[in-house]
Amino acid sequence: MTREEIDQFPIPAITDEDQEFWKGVQEDKLLLQKCLDCNKLQYFPRPVCVNCFSMNLGWQECSGMGTLYSFTSIHMPIHPAVKKYVKETGIHPIFAKIDLDEGVRIFSEIIASKPDEIKIGVRVKVYFEEARGTNFKLAKFRIMD
Repeated sequence: MTREEIDQFPIPAITDEDQEFWKGVQEDKLLLQKCLDCNKLQYFPRPVCVNCFSMNLGWQECSGMGTLYSFTSIHMPIHPAVKKYVKETGIHPIFAKIDLDEGVRIFSEIIASKPDEIKIGVRVKVYFEEARGTNFKLAKFRIMD
């Protein structure tokens, strides 16, 4: 592994199904896949609607606001860049399930200025930030004031 790879946080492998989602994130938009036949929103992107099995799918921008459903803190990271970050900063990544206001549950990292702010049921809002050591944006969430 090169020095650059050790300092670079992992980024997702983009598939045909989620390409539009990641394109939206790069443009600071949180897009959800939408069935154009039954109007059901879904996350994560798939080749068919989970409600009616239609392949007639599109995309809808969402508000990016939601409620924290559950979370976990990563105390033993595996990726070298994340290990290095935790060792240097003492900050452990926190991953969460978030119930978006549009009725879809999404998985993401949650950021808080104080760890004790993170509680199930708090309101959160999306923001977009480049993964450390990359120029690739990720959708993350913050606790709303």
